[in-house]
Amino acid sequence: MSLESLPVHRGLRVPYVAAWTGEKDISPAVTTAAGALRYVDPVVDSACRWQGALWRRLMRAQGEGEPVFEALHPVRQRRAMWEQLCQVCGVSVAEEAAEMGGALYLGGADGPVGADPIADGERTENPPLHIACAWESVRHCRHLLAGYTAARVVEPRQWGVAGTLHAAAGRTVVPVKKAARAAYGSSLLPWMLAERALVELVGVRTVDLAVEAECAGLALAGGRR
Repeated sequence: MSLESLPVHRGLRVPYVAAWTGEKDISPAVTTAAGALRYVDPVVDSACRWQGALWRRLMRAQGEGEPVFEALHPVRQRRAMWEQLCQVCGVSVAEEAAEMGGALYLGGADGPVGADPIADGERTENPPLHIACAWESVRHCRHLLAGYTAARVVEPRQWGVAGTLHAAAGRTVVPVKKAARAAYGSSLLPWMLAERALVELVGVRTVDLAVEAECAGLALAGGRR
């Protein structure tokens, strides 16, 4: 995709990774076998495995229904993380990252005091962005209007997944923690119903997005920090 080809909703471009109401959850029931969480449908189970984790299955119907800006489509989010695609336009950030000394990441404010700087070693579920896409985001995204921080990251390392942790209960399984995280290769990973991929940010350098935007020839009107 590209920034210009993104679906538009009420005058706003809808990011590539955002979920839509038309993308229903079609995950089969889960069970346990061979010491891991599994879908009861073996064909779907095989198709929904990635790096040792079972992934929640949503329909792929980008643009259908209403956008859910605060929700991420599992497959598009995972693809953006592993292929280093911009979370807004869905195009690779590799060329810009090479030119600018790292991929661009944004962090939003957690409260009224603004956003803390992105820390080296921090783990995030938010894919990288291009300068132009980041600049548009900080002027229109509700989560970022309250404040944001930006950083260039030399090495985003694939770390693990976030989702719902399950445990065996006799011959069935039960969810035990919804907002769980599990590293690739950990003993928890086989019991996760994954929804988002996580990367660890290594080689973090805080940057001024307004300065980068100005150097890139982008309009500065309307930006907030």
